[in-house]
Amino acid sequence: MKLWKRLCEKEFSIVFKNARKFFGRYIVVYVSGEVEKKVGFVASKKVGKAHERNRAKRLMREAFLKVEGTIPQDFSYVLIAKNSINGLKMQDVLLDLESIIKRFKKELMNGSENQ
Repeated sequence: MKLWKRLCEKEFSIVFKNARKFFGRYIVVYVSGEVEKKVGFVASKKVGKAHERNRAKRLMREAFLKVEGTIPQDFSYVLIAKNSINGLKMQDVLLDLESIIKRFKKELMNGSENQ
């Protein structure tokens, strides 16, 4: 079920300016509260040729769809593929994304306790 809209070009820059970064082994996730309930996927030319970049974005999209019910809805997310994503299975990317989301939730809980 597709609940999230895609970020447009202008919104990417807003998210990058105001985002909190979370690093995984294969992906980097930018989380921002400026734009709500939108998602974007990025794979630069450093990842590889066009078919490798497309596969990386496909893997990230599929992993995001699997965890979208468990992530906080009030934020926008940008997932960026690292070079190490080439040759991976979807399960590897999913585990990486789940660990990043877990860290984000923990930080979100700690932040709300401090206020």
